[in-house]
Amino acid sequence: MATTFYVKAQADASNQYAVCNYYSDPACQQPVESPLSIPRASGGVTFTMVPNGNSWQMVGAVADRVDTPEIDPTMVPATNNSVTVAMPTTTQITEGVVLVFTSTNVPTQLYASTDPQVKNDDA
Repeated sequence: MATTFYVKAQADASNQYAVCNYYSDPACQQPVESPLSIPRASGGVTFTMVPNGNSWQMVGAVADRVDTPEIDPTMVPATNNSVTVAMPTTTQITEGVVLVFTSTNVPTQLYASTDPQVKNDDA
């Protein structure tokens, strides 16, 4: 079962990118820093957006597919402001993930996060 991190996102000063804060709990009381550590056996990481007083929605995530040895990024669409990115269960890796958001007021603008790193190191 994938490990879940909760995300609060807002636009940066240039209104071009998403500034994200990550938490281990849905009340957003326990902040976590990148690299985000998950148990290797979890097989994935879920990012769930928490309302932050803005009209944003999570569109999805861009991450490297773990089923090929090549760098092979793919877009994983979000459902209900939540997205799950697969991680291998037999190999330890550090995966860069770019979360993508949009505003319901201006749905033509996308905001990409800096890529939090996820490490399946059993920490």
